[in-house]
Amino acid sequence: MAKVFIICGHGDGDSGAVGNGYQEEERVRALAKIMKEKGGENVILGDINRNWYKEDLITKTDIPKDSKILELHMDAYGNPEAKGGHVIIMEGLQPDQWDKNIASLMEEIFPGRAVLINPRNLGNARRAEAKRYNYRLLECGFITNKRDIEFFNSNIEMIAERLLKCFDIEPAKNNKLDYEAIGKATVDFYNNTLKGLLNV
Repeated sequence: MAKVFIICGHGDGDSGAVGNGYQEEERVRALAKIMKEKGGENVILGDINRNWYKEDLITKTDIPKDSKILELHMDAYGNPEAKGGHVIIMEGLQPDQWDKNIASLMEEIFPGRAVLINPRNLGNARRAEAKRYNYRLLECGFITNKRDIEFFNSNIEMIAERLLKCFDIEPAKNNKLDYEAIGKATVDFYNNTLKGLLNV
């Protein structure tokens, strides 16, 4: 079982991608909070009030060497038909079992990408490699794709649990999540969309 260090993309005034009435900054923090709640001591949640890229916090933070870093993002594209999730690792590295586990999950729940593990020379990937941290960035679907964002919102708890299982972490069973901590957008989605579909 791995310990996971979660970094939330964007933040501190940077909304990240926007689409379908949602902001990447808020959505990935909602997901991260559930992962922390369900993962307990096996999950370390990096400061969600900071912009880890802009402040170069991977370089400045002593992240436990045995942690697996997961940086959470959502993708965006001008074409609303673009869809799917994928994993980004540092260029020149080979994907490890954790990368492959997440890529398989994305293929299942956020299909649409031809390449599921994409090596790139991104800033935080490069910084993590310089400190010999085990790192990957996850694009958890397209916020600009209606199906992806609706699936994300209505299945956020399941997504959190499945991501934890990608790292061999068994999520805690919890029937009453803190919806204030999870994020207002998820609750709004339930109230405005799912209730009508379920006739509740």
